Amino acid sequence: MFYDPREGLRPPLTHNPINALVAPRPIGWISTISASGSANLAPFSYFNAVSADPAMVMFAPNAKPDGERKDTFRNLLEVPQFVANVVSAGFEEAMNATSADFDTDVDEFDAVGIAAVPSRNVRPPRVARAMAALECEVFQFVELPRSRTGRGSNLVIGTVVGIHIAEACIRGGAVDQLSLAQVARLGREDYTIVERIFEMQRPRS
Repeated sequence: MFYDPREGLRPPLTHNPINALVAPRPIGWISTISASGSANLAPFSYFNAVSADPAMVMFAPNAKPDGERKDTFRNLLEVPQFVANVVSAGFEEAMNATSADFDTDVDEFDAVGIAAVPSRNVRPPRVARAMAALECEVFQFVELPRSRTGRGSNLVIGTVVGIHIAEACIRGGAVDQLSLAQVARLGREDYTIVERIFEMQRPRS
């Protein structure tokens, strides 16, 4: 079949296929802080690396269906720093719990019972037990086109200024992906975990 996403879904589709076709997507468990010091923690599956050198990542904190800005984006406008905490196997339930629509003044770390620790180079705290975390400073905000319903979207590009990695995840001088066991998002309400890897050498000229 073929359909134009600018025109909306049509049978036999009942769910947006882009979420399933561009997958699996790593989850950025993003922690931010407001100017008054209120922390926020929320997961974003539209998250990925932009560049290795300089080290940069991006995520998209789309507005709520009613058009209101999410707390994450509001915090970034006040304090343009964030931490992208890696979600590993065993953390999926806690991550999902932080996706609830809490009031603006609620600290998700406290509400969900997730221990936080101070970051090294940025103000927002990080998830204490996360196997890895990327401390970031906002490099650029990009306003994306509005959806057919008028909902706004924004892209946040961040420069990585600090990386925390659990010692247990480092083997042979590199990150061991099976030890990190990242949780990734698929389509609908589906997720997957990195449990199998294979190596393939690039062609040599």
